[in-house]
Amino acid sequence: MKNETKETQNIEVQLLNINGDVKTYNDVKFIKVISTKYNLIIMKDYLPIIGEVQGEIEIGREKENIKMKKVRGYFMHKHNKFNLFYLD
Repeated sequence: MKNETKETQNIEVQLLNINGDVKTYNDVKFIKVISTKYNLIIMKDYLPIIGEVQGEIEIGREKENIKMKKVRGYFMHKHNKFNLFYLD
């Protein structure tokens, strides 16, 4: 069995808004994307994906979930790192 560190067991999330504010979370278990045309749930080791969102994002953390409503932006998930650039 592989000995994984705490860091590799989670997804790293970076949120960047148009004003230049950056928030980073390292304890994320899943990301739920609910857009006008599709619904996604992104988990550890999910395939690389790039997309546009017009809807909601839920970030499932170990102790609390973060819910973002009326999100308009673009996201990318690759190598267990999720980046979201969004408008306020």
